[in-house]
Amino acid sequence: MTELSPSLTANPDPGRWLELRPDGIVLVRSGKVELGQGVLTALAQIVADELDVDIARIRMATVQTGLSPDEGYTAGSLSMQHSGSALRVVAARLRAALVAAAAAKLGVATDELIVADGEIRGPGGVSTSYWELAESVAESPVVDAPVKPARAHKVVGGDVPRIDIPGKVFGTRRYVHDLRFAGQLFGRVLRPPARGARLVEVDEGAVSDLPGVVVVRDGDFVGVLAEREDVAVRAVAALDRACRWEHRDTLPDERTLADFLTSAPSDEHLLYDTGTAPLPGATTVTARFTRPYLAHASIAPSCAVARWHNGKLAVWSHTQGVYQLRAELARWFGLAPDDVSVEHVEGAGCYGHNAADDAAGDAALLARAVPGRHVQVVWSRPDELGWAPFGPAMAVEVTVELDAAGEIHHWRQEVWSNGHTSRPSSRGNPPLLAAAHQGRPPTVSSDPPLANGGGSGRNAVPGYRLPGLTVVSHVLRDMPLRTSALRAL
Repeated sequence: MTELSPSLTANPDPGRWLELRPDGIVLVRSGKVELGQGVLTALAQIVADELDVDIARIRMATVQTGLSPDEGYTAGSLSMQHSGSALRVVAARLRAALVAAAAAKLGVATDELIVADGEIRGPGGVSTSYWELAESVAESPVVDAPVKPARAHKVVGGDVPRIDIPGKVFGTRRYVHDLRFAGQLFGRVLRPPARGARLVEVDEGAVSDLPGVVVVRDGDFVGVLAEREDVAVRAVAALDRACRWEHRDTLPDERTLADFLTSAPSDEHLLYDTGTAPLPGATTVTARFTRPYLAHASIAPSCAVARWHNGKLAVWSHTQGVYQLRAELARWFGLAPDDVSVEHVEGAGCYGHNAADDAAGDAALLARAVPGRHVQVVWSRPDELGWAPFGPAMAVEVTVELDAAGEIHHWRQEVWSNGHTSRPSSRGNPPLLAAAHQGRPPTVSSDPPLANGGGSGRNAVPGYRLPGLTVVSHVLRDMPLRTSALRAL
């Protein structure tokens, strides 16, 4: 029995992954999204190889809730391991079922059949095709079948054109920023001057001379809607000058970053300890290493479109997890998950958690004020560099005891960090940015964060054989910046 990837175990229905369309196209559904890493092309290669069809027949379906398999987040460099492995198995099983059906139809043995680009030929010139047999195998029971060995691959490992590149090179309207619906409105959000700031008053008359502007206020959340994008930008700037906030400084003072991190409130977790006793007379060497907060600074800012209709919410987003964003939006607005749909549309690429989900939250909250209308929100550069999740700052302190020969007797390593995971719907994580600023933010899960701080202890244990080792993780609390995953040193 082939060992299944977790993605296939969670989504066992083969029809959720592959569909043979009457027009000779193989429609492939994956739960992994294109972030600029070329994942769609790689998955298409896998299916083409396993099915013995030309890659030109492969169409990668848009990832959307309710249709695509739920594969969690596109993160951690796991797309090939999880989605690729799942599609390889599903395609191998589908090919085996089709060949078996062809053998029965043509009255020949399966090992006498040859498959080329979906055409199945046998001795004496008899033939059929995947598309002639598609309906007959649609309800067939799933039968295990071996996947092809690497030596049999013809497409995987070869040089094929990237699926996503032509539209990017020739400027077709493929990004979420390019979406335009009939009657679409443009939204912008007024950000507080600092984290924790409270809105005292806002003079909505400041936008009275701008045509058709709607101001949306809910607690400390303030946004505008307009028929034209440039008017929305002018309106939020005018409101910014007409607002009064109460706030205090929340950023570090003149202390060094390491001092700031190591003195901040934190929860301590012992990750590893050999229980080695101290060595009398040992030489002690201590070193401290830091890295700062890091911004994504994507080439394009975060963006989303949302629409409420008959009490249901539809969202278009470059999120890395359509089902996770759906769950967060449903929880926030008190909806059943099936009453929220999220469709992935490409945005600027990212490696780590950017503000795509937060932009979707902005759009959803603004669109609730105008049911039936599509609302697009594009973040500004100040939004991205001030309010998007940052790669967390870290401080690492290593204290090593050396014996008389200069060999390591004991290694103690302590890590201070915010943690690397605060994505929507993850345990103990904060709500979307708009929900946090709203007058009645959703209840945050009472479950405590993961013991390693969602990543502050990940990879903290050194990969060396050491006679004595202690590793301690300090998960920082109540920090001024929102932090999450970001690929960096």
